[in-house]
Amino acid sequence: MGGTGAASSTGADAAYTNPALLSLVHRNVLTLGLTGAVFNLHADGTGLPGRVSVLPARAYVVGAEVPIPFGGMLKDRVAVGMVFYTPTDALLRGSILYPETPEFPLLADRAQSLAIRIGTGVDLGYGLRAGVGFAALAELVGSIDVINTAGNVGANVDDQLIATYAPTIGLAYDLPFDRAPDGSPRWRIGATWRGTLEATFAVNVDASKLSTLNLPVFNIAGVAQYDPSELSLEVAHQRDGWTFAAGFTWKHWSAYPGVFEPTILCPAGTDCAALTPPVIAYSDTLVPRAGAEKVFALPRHTSVRARAGFFLEPTPVPGSLPSSQAYNQSTQGLVDVPTRFFDTTRYVFSLGAGVDLGDYGPFTVDVWAQYHVLAPTTVSTCAGGQCAPDPGPAKLSGNVLAYGLLAGVRF
Repeated sequence: MGGTGAASSTGADAAYTNPALLSLVHRNVLTLGLTGAVFNLHADGTGLPGRVSVLPARAYVVGAEVPIPFGGMLKDRVAVGMVFYTPTDALLRGSILYPETPEFPLLADRAQSLAIRIGTGVDLGYGLRAGVGFAALAELVGSIDVINTAGNVGANVDDQLIATYAPTIGLAYDLPFDRAPDGSPRWRIGATWRGTLEATFAVNVDASKLSTLNLPVFNIAGVAQYDPSELSLEVAHQRDGWTFAAGFTWKHWSAYPGVFEPTILCPAGTDCAALTPPVIAYSDTLVPRAGAEKVFALPRHTSVRARAGFFLEPTPVPGSLPSSQAYNQSTQGLVDVPTRFFDTTRYVFSLGAGVDLGDYGPFTVDVWAQYHVLAPTTVSTCAGGQCAPDPGPAKLSGNVLAYGLLAGVRF
C-alpha cells in the first residue's frame, strides 16, 4: 500500500509503521516469510561502467503479534508486536570504496543488516491509541593487531557484533463522526516518530609492532545502514470493504554523517595531513504516500485482499558533488578526483494480494512487490575541484525490484 500504515496497519508490521495500532491485535499470529530485492543501477559517462554491480538482497522475515490477556478495564486493549529481519548470507555488510568508484550507498547495503523491531500498543479509550517501541540493528566493532614474531607475521583479531537501538513512538485517533453500522470508526489519523538508527562497522588495524617504521593505526570504519529520524503523518478511511490511506514522511537526512570515516584519525586539535572523506551536503526530504486495499468477502469467512500504492522518494543527495582527494603514485602528491556517491529520486509503485482461509484453516498468505524507477538524473562529480582530466557529468538511471512472500497462522 505504498509504504502507508501509520493510520491503517492491523498486524505485526505496526511495530514499524505505528506501534499504537498494535492495540487492534486480539489474536495470536505468527508470520514467516521471505523477501528480497534486485538492483539494476546505471551510471553512464566518462570513466563510468554503465551498469553498477550490486549484490541482490535476500532475507527471512519473522513476525509475531500477541494480545496481552489483561482483565477488567484493560481487556482487549494491550498487545505486543515483533518483527525480525535476517539477511540470508550475512548479519551485517558494509562497503568501503574509493570516492571515485561508482556506488549507490543509500540503496545497495541498506538491506544487508540484521534488524529487529518490537512495540506495544494500548487502547486508551475514546478513540485514542498510543504505542512505544524500539528498533535494533547489528553493528561491528573490533581490532586487528599485526605482529612479527621471529620473522613470522601474524595477527590477533578481536571483533564483536553488538546492537544499536532507536526509539519509536506512535499515536492514533479514531475520529468520532461517520461510523459504520457496527460502531467501528471509518476515519483514523496516525502519527509516528522514529529515532535515528545507524549501523556502523569500525575495526582498528595496528601494525606498529610489525617493524621499526612509525606506522599509524588504520581506522577501517563506515556506515552499513542509516535510517534518519522520521516523522510520519497519515489519514485512513474505511468503507464497504475498501481502505484508503494517504500521508507523508519527513526524513532528517541532513544529519547523515556520510559513507565512511577517515582511514587515519589525526590527534585532537592537530592536522596530520591525512586524507578525509568529502563533505556532502545531504538535505532533508518529504515523502508523499498513498495506498488502497479492497477486501472481497467469500463464503465461510474466507476473503481475498488486493492492494496497491505509490510513493515518491526524493533523493537527499545534491546534484553537484564536491571533488575528493587521492594520492597519486606517479607525482607523489595529492590530486582531485571525482566523487561518485550516487543517488536519484525514485518513483515507487507497489502491488500486493492476500488470502485468508477463514473456516478452512487459521492461515493467511500474502505476496507483495515494489518497483522503484530511478528518475534519470545528471550529476556533477567534481564541483569546485581541478580533476584532470575532467570526467564531466554522470547520467544516472535504473530500477529496483523488491518482493516478498508471507505466510501467517492464527492460534
